[in-house]
Amino acid sequence: MRKFTLLILMAFAFSSLSIAQTVEDFESLKMNLFSGGANGSLEVVANPDPSGINTSAYVVKMVRGFDGDPWAGWYATLPVPVDVTANKYVHVKVWKPRISPVVFKYEGAVNSNDVFPINPQTLVGQWEELVFDMSIVSGEYVKIVLIPDFETPLTLTEDITLYFDDLFVNNDPAVGSAPVQVMENSEIIPTNIMLGGAEDLSFFALIPNPDKSGINLSDYVLKFHRDKDGVPWGGFWSSLPTAVDVTENKYVHVKLWKPRVSPVKFKIEGGAAGTLEIGSVNAQTSTGVWEDFVFDYSEKTGTYPIIALLPDFADPVNLTEDIVIYIDDIRVNNDPNPMVPPVQKLNVDMSEAGLTEGQQVFLAGALGGIHGTWNEPGTNPNNEMFDADGDKIYSIDVAVADGPIAFKFFKGTGWGSGDPAPGGDRTYNVAGNFDLLYKWGADGIVAAPSVKFNLNMAHQIFVGAFVAGTDYVDVAGSFNEWNGANHQLTDMGSGMYSITLENRVVGETIEFKFRKNGNWDTSEFPNGGPNRTHVVTAGLNELNLWYNNEALGIDEGILNGKIKMYPNPVNNELTVKITDIGVNKVVITSLLGQIIEEIVLTSETTTINTSSLRNGIYFVSITTTDGSVITQKLLKK
Repeated sequence: MRKFTLLILMAFAFSSLSIAQTVEDFESLKMNLFSGGANGSLEVVANPDPSGINTSAYVVKMVRGFDGDPWAGWYATLPVPVDVTANKYVHVKVWKPRISPVVFKYEGAVNSNDVFPINPQTLVGQWEELVFDMSIVSGEYVKIVLIPDFETPLTLTEDITLYFDDLFVNNDPAVGSAPVQVMENSEIIPTNIMLGGAEDLSFFALIPNPDKSGINLSDYVLKFHRDKDGVPWGGFWSSLPTAVDVTENKYVHVKLWKPRVSPVKFKIEGGAAGTLEIGSVNAQTSTGVWEDFVFDYSEKTGTYPIIALLPDFADPVNLTEDIVIYIDDIRVNNDPNPMVPPVQKLNVDMSEAGLTEGQQVFLAGALGGIHGTWNEPGTNPNNEMFDADGDKIYSIDVAVADGPIAFKFFKGTGWGSGDPAPGGDRTYNVAGNFDLLYKWGADGIVAAPSVKFNLNMAHQIFVGAFVAGTDYVDVAGSFNEWNGANHQLTDMGSGMYSITLENRVVGETIEFKFRKNGNWDTSEFPNGGPNRTHVVTAGLNELNLWYNNEALGIDEGILNGKIKMYPNPVNNELTVKITDIGVNKVVITSLLGQIIEEIVLTSETTTINTSSLRNGIYFVSITTTDGSVITQKLLKK
């Protein structure tokens, strides 16, 4: 859905650099109901009254139980903080069956407490915009609370239904003023259904995800009720608010849940390079589970404002009864591989937590799925954490959808012994895989593994294939959806370029290639050559690499005049002799850039034991006192 968007920055974000693009994820802000009564609920539904100030297609429906508390409502954790100093007014549209107080709150280090609208509610059974002046607090906030029917004491004798929509902030108290930051508007892209004749009664509807499993743990999906009398090309087309851009990102991904195996097609239209309707690269292999279908638009470039999805292109249709197909997560990136289920893990260091013998550790939070929403510690076995190796670090594998989550660690059962970290509930914005380590009582994430690439471009410079100071080099890989636009290496001088990838996951295998000037035609190992790979370990992973694995970083004549390295090929001992040059150290690395041995030189002649090296090609890098790096190939036989 179109949400959490800084409107004034949207155009800049898409024009300044190419990034993976979410066309539609059908999600809304994760709202957590509290004190709503036995039948209390929250869900996104079709607007029951598209009139007056709110004609949008979808809104949030809240069932408010008569047996709930006066303060029944919901809270949410925003993925993008609200700067209350810059935008102090909160706007929300409500549809209520009775007049009652409405309260909005920000919660954080300093709470706003209950704030009532500038002008109280006046309408019943109609849409009305309420505005809250939140200037009582300042700074950034991510936790919001809405109590839409704060009658005390509560006099209801039966449940009631309320609706709300278009929650945003700006610095203007006027009703009808324009948003600066949208927190939620419940909208999705237009889904114009493609039908046959009058007998084709197919339709689309936004519904809660009926199968939160595998690659799709999201809350909402698009339901396609496909009539048996429909046409092969049944599906939808959409004129997008933001055009699909296949200039850099060539692959469209769509998640589908289908009850039968049939072809899937996708179309992009309206671009300068012409329309293209194609089938998925990967054939459907299963029924009754979520699969990620990939469409290759490598032959196209530019922007396309219109898309079409044909999720069941069986010709003839051959249905004897209606079927239901579910659709989710339409994205564009540079990864040709179908999505696989994410690996997600939370860990907490309890070494200084004062655990007693046999005391259990639990996780609780707004996690959804099998983990529930703030299930009391000890009541949900899916939320117990374990220390498998006795190192006082307790871990749990989780299954949570992309988006913000809020959570807390607990000692023992019940709410009495929660993590005393000063910042309160911990938050994290989920995007696929993660393996996070926290420490009981301390804010923040304990440093995750990082990967540092040190790339030697000296040979490319020497042969005139790369101009230092003019050309640039980036790295594209599985960690950035094969788009290196925002991963340019820093020029360190002497032909060396470097970049560090933060927040990696132990055990994660990353694939990557380096590119000159962001161009795949001049990337490493072109024309289908293999990707580089590295398995991430704890701490700093430092890789010393050479573009195209070309290790000749200096003219052989200069090398022979200053440094002698023999024998080459080598068997058991390598001798390095230095004359007329200052040298700090010698580093031997594999073809993949892994450091095999590092030797600090203390004399003019140094003997290095190479008997343990496997047969093959290695690189010997010699760092001089002026910072230069001289590199030579070494053959071990």
